[in-house]
Amino acid sequence: MARRHDPTIRAELTRKAVDYVVSHGVADFSLRPLANAIGASARMLIYHFGSREGLMRAILAGLREYGDARITAWLNGGARTMPEFVRMYWAEVSARGAEKMGRLTFELYALALRDPDSYPGVLTEPLAYWRGLAQRTGVLEARQDAEATLLLAATRGLLLDLCATGERARIDAAAELLAQLIERPRPDVA
Repeated sequence: MARRHDPTIRAELTRKAVDYVVSHGVADFSLRPLANAIGASARMLIYHFGSREGLMRAILAGLREYGDARITAWLNGGARTMPEFVRMYWAEVSARGAEKMGRLTFELYALALRDPDSYPGVLTEPLAYWRGLAQRTGVLEARQDAEATLLLAATRGLLLDLCATGERARIDAAAELLAQLIERPRPDVA
């Protein structure tokens, strides 16, 4: 009789794997070093995730859950606007200590551009998420898609610039200007 999967073990392995990937990146992602670092074996990881790709899907889902939980808690704190979200989001992604997560973001984008099937959702889910934020923060329906696209691209660009240069004051000022620009009253154009 085959042993049954214990979901608590899988959840703990996923949490540890997410922590490992945030610290070490994914460019040279390999099962054995990961397994050694988290106190497991490569065989145990295959048993719980089916394959390296299955483990990567679980890690990506774990990264999303972490981000989603923080953003959902913030959104549930009362009526929110998109400029407020941009400020909160920028404070989180640009905070000292968040550098590893920023680098991981771009590492995942680069890998997903080469092999989207191995990194499901990396290229498509951010825009879907920002579209939902635009709707939830009261952006006019006719503008939601364009505003979500613009804000995703702008914040990605700012984060990439911060990762590349470390020039925090200049880039923080640009992020604040972005929030101010979408705060201004503007004509309701589709």
